[in-house]
Parts: sequence; C-alpha cells; structure tokens
Amino acid sequence: MVFRLDKKKIAQCFRRSLLTYDEAAIVQNELAKRLLQSIRFLPKTAFQRVLEIGCCTGGLSDLLCEKKPVQILYLNDLVPDFEEVTLNRLRRHTSTQFISCFGDIESVHFPSNLSLVLSGATFQWLDDLPSFIGLLGRKLESGAYLAFSIFGPGTLKEFSSLTSVELHYYSDDVIMSFIEKDFIVEACVNYDDQLFFPSVREILNHIRATGVGGVSEYQWNKKVLKRFEKQYSAEFRCGKGLPVSYVSTCYVARRR
Repeated sequence: MVFRLDKKKIAQCFRRSLLTYDEAAIVQNELAKRLLQSIRFLPKTAFQRVLEIGCCTGGLSDLLCEKKPVQILYLNDLVPDFEEVTLNRLRRHTSTQFISCFGDIESVHFPSNLSLVLSGATFQWLDDLPSFIGLLGRKLESGAYLAFSIFGPGTLKEFSSLTSVELHYYSDDVIMSFIEKDFIVEACVNYDDQLFFPSVREILNHIRATGVGGVSEYQWNKKVLKRFEKQYSAEFRCGKGLPVSYVSTCYVARRR
C-alpha cells in the first residue's frame, strides 16, 4: 500500500521533530554534504539568487553559505516553525540576505530571476513531482540551475516489506525523464546507506525523530507491534544490529 501524502500530517510530523531532527537525521545530513559536493563546479553566478526548498532546520542552508558566495537565499519549508530556528542558525552569515517564503512550495508564489533552485531530501514529499519540475522549467531562465537530492525505491525497505506501507518513490529513469524536458542533466549520483539499531523500538523512534512519522504511523497495537518486532528481528538482524536502508540520488541540471 502506497502511503497517501497528507501535507497537514507531514507538517505535523516534521514539526514534532524540531528538537530531534539534527541529531537523528544522520543520512539526511550526509546527503546535504553530498549535494553540496555535487554543485562545487557551478559558477559564482549560480549563487546570486538561490531558492532552497525544504530548508527544515537550516543544515543545508548553513553549509551552503559557508562554502559558497550566496548573495540572496530564499528559504522555504512546509513547516513555519522552522523559520525562526533556521534564521537564528544562519545569523552568522552576514554577507547573505535571507528572505523567507515559507509554505507549501507547490502553491506559494515563486521568487523571480532565480539562479539556482536547491533542495535536500524534500522532493519525495511533493504531491505532483513531474508537474512541479515542469513548473521549474517554466519559471527558471536559460542557464539557471536545479540541484536536488531525493530518496528513491529501496528506502525503508525493511519497514515496508513487513507493513506494505511506503511512499511512492520514483526511479532514476523516470525522474530523468521529468528533468530532461527542460533541463540538461550535468550530474546524477546514486547512494545506498544503512543505519543499524539494537532494537525495533529504536528504529521507530529514529523514524519519528527524523520527521517521517507519517510513514511510521502504521496502525499499531501491542499485538501488532510485538509481531512486527519479532518478524523484523528474524528477517533482518545481522552482526551490526537491525538495519534501516536509505537509497538516494543527487541531481544537478541546467535550464536549456
């Protein structure tokens, strides 16, 4: 069963992770570094007017401003509560102007004349990814860049194999077909990560602490949880513990 996206529930889950996200989001934090590595070759002009979609607590924003000469950074996230946290985190970057445009990116007003749209591990939460990438194709001028990371098929596969609950993840080939209508793909790199935990309870705590509570909000009761713990341990336990898998891709593309 593909997990139905509910923007209100997604926002609630990420809002609850406000105090735990930075510590728990190990893979997401590493993916932010990988995304920045993938845009290291972009010209300085790409960092004049940047929109970051899904800034969360500002981890990627902070790294970006530390590494690149960003002039204006538009900050977007579905959760308004992240605005104060992010702006406080970015206060030290005095050479960058920060402008908030929080809200559902699929319906908010887009800034004009963007040189780069950047997003770390957010696009899998969009209602209509192909339409949104098409919108970016119409909004961005020739030569502007799109760089994003996204989780793909195989993410949380252990969980979904036992509950039949998962997000709808697009394959690389399908995402490439969306991008190539208006963009030239300049980089595409895949990653496979696994985290290991001593117990199933800690896995569920990890999932909630990273804001992915919508996926973890399976219909639990004591009997179901006990059976799930037994099955997870029997099928997936190894010498390192109980695994949680993440599969991701970083894309960099230039508007034709």
